[in-house]
Amino acid sequence: MKNFFKRLLTNPTPTSEQGEPTAGSSPALSIPATKAKREEITRFIINGLKPYIDEKGHTIAGLRLYMLCNNKELEETLKVALCDDTPGMFQKDHLERKLVNNFIQLAGGWFFEHHLVTDKLPDYCITHGTMGLEVIRRGQDLFQQYSTARLQALVGKTEFPEYELNPQQQLKFNIGRSKNPKLSTGRIHTNDIVFWAQDDPQFDAQSGAANLHVSRNHAYILYNPQLDKFFLFPDKGGLPDNGNKTRIYTTDDKVKSLNVPGVSHELQNGDQIELGGAAILVFLKS
Repeated sequence: MKNFFKRLLTNPTPTSEQGEPTAGSSPALSIPATKAKREEITRFIINGLKPYIDEKGHTIAGLRLYMLCNNKELEETLKVALCDDTPGMFQKDHLERKLVNNFIQLAGGWFFEHHLVTDKLPDYCITHGTMGLEVIRRGQDLFQQYSTARLQALVGKTEFPEYELNPQQQLKFNIGRSKNPKLSTGRIHTNDIVFWAQDDPQFDAQSGAANLHVSRNHAYILYNPQLDKFFLFPDKGGLPDNGNKTRIYTTDDKVKSLNVPGVSHELQNGDQIELGGAAILVFLKS
């Protein structure tokens, strides 16, 4: 009996000979995956910023976090951990206080961005495992180097005939049907380049026929300030798995399809972006 209780205390979860929990047993308690991932990310950022601790002459203007992600479960965990549905929440409620407590100097209006990548982390990052951190210090005059670009609708009815892509205002530009569509997950999505939906009062059946082939979250354009380049990515709704397509027709008569999440196309002046095989935008670099 004494040996039985000793074994029970050292191994409270009954297991089979293969080490798996037996039928009817409960799994051991653990920290929820999302909370653990959020703490892991925060630790990585603080460790990456150790050179800035108690350095009053080096103020941080912004942070960009890059994370390798190759499966849907991890993608959802990362998005929830980083409060993706509530912009600014991770920065203000989870990260800023801990940075201040570690005597890391932050500029007023400092920014935080996170990006999921599928191939590799940027070479200019502080890296550890699957995470990379880019530090923007106050005084780095990046904004004056930013190029601007434009998108014009060639086929389809958009909110505006032309859109300016200005990195001084934002770095990511969502493309899709309707201004604030509700996705199948229940989340409200916001588009910057808007193709009117059939139930929008501005929709016109004749000029907007191509709009019906555009997904609510079809694609997005992301600006990279280090490279001074714009990249087009397929969003979830613009992938073949969802019955949709995203193609680029280049000025040298090549056709490129974006069929893999996280795989992008570097946009060049004159590239035509085809959405759903019908709507077309043209990219114009200033």
